[in-house]
Amino acid sequence: MKMLILCLVNTLMMVCGQILFKIGSNGKEITSLIDMIRLMFSPVVLIALCLYAGTTMLWLYILSKVDISFAYPIQALAFPVVMIVSAFIFHEQIPMLRWVGVIIIFIGVLLVVQK
Repeated sequence: MKMLILCLVNTLMMVCGQILFKIGSNGKEITSLIDMIRLMFSPVVLIALCLYAGTTMLWLYILSKVDISFAYPIQALAFPVVMIVSAFIFHEQIPMLRWVGVIIIFIGVLLVVQK
């Protein structure tokens, strides 16, 4: 149970990182390497990068304790969670077919975590 919770925390950290990347890059015009470097050093993107560093450390710990065939599919939850959060935060329109895909992902993860 502890490892399942850590996998979920890791996934949530990934989701937060992606949302911060979107917030940091939203509306920015990136036309050169200089623009990209400036964006990389913006406060929101730096926070996201630090979060991803923490996520990577947690992920390595998780992999030292459980099978990757158990842990990695749980990270698939990041896709639907990012989609759901983006609908609320960024007011993105989500087509019905994507919602069907989200349901399939949730069902798949539920099957993976069963003993």
